[in-house]
Amino acid sequence: MKALAVLLLVGLLAPAAFAGLDPATDSFGVYFDTDGNTNCTTAAPFELVTAYLTLMNPAGPTNGFECSVSVAGVPHVVLSTVIEAGPGCHVDKDVSSGDFAVACGSNFAAPPSGAMILVAWTLLLQEPGELLFHVGPHPIPSLPGGLPVVVGDGVLRLCNVASGDPGLPVAGINAANCPVSDEASSFGRVKSLFR
Repeated sequence: MKALAVLLLVGLLAPAAFAGLDPATDSFGVYFDTDGNTNCTTAAPFELVTAYLTLMNPAGPTNGFECSVSVAGVPHVVLSTVIEAGPGCHVDKDVSSGDFAVACGSNFAAPPSGAMILVAWTLLLQEPGELLFHVGPHPIPSLPGGLPVVVGDGVLRLCNVASGDPGLPVAGINAANCPVSDEASSFGRVKSLFR
């Protein structure tokens, strides 16, 4: 009977534990869906892929951000880069470099899913292979700490990155190992409930 109760409890917890959302507050990541559930995908050469720079679980109002996004791996082409924050935003630098300093006159819309889309890219790989995304601080950061920054109501906030370290990838296309594996850590947390 005890084993049945444990199985039922794990079955009830499993959908929440494997939802895929980054539970951290003010966390930058790159995802391949607008809800922040998919940070790894596959793509053939010359297949269009849309990727999103996302602020997960904003801690408060947000009307600006600064970070850098670098992509490493097989040759690829970025066909478009769109700042999703909305009209009336000032973009401080050429976004094709991967460095973003964006300030807007009003707060970004609060995301119902917890995933605030900041930038959308359309890209394609030019040959088969792996492409990894890293998120880090802007080259001229507003706050020390080596991490991305957001601003809301005039207050700067130092943010996290989904991988936990700017030196580690946050997302990948055709990645040999998915850079951020929420499932493994979530299952570990569920398993620890029964120790």
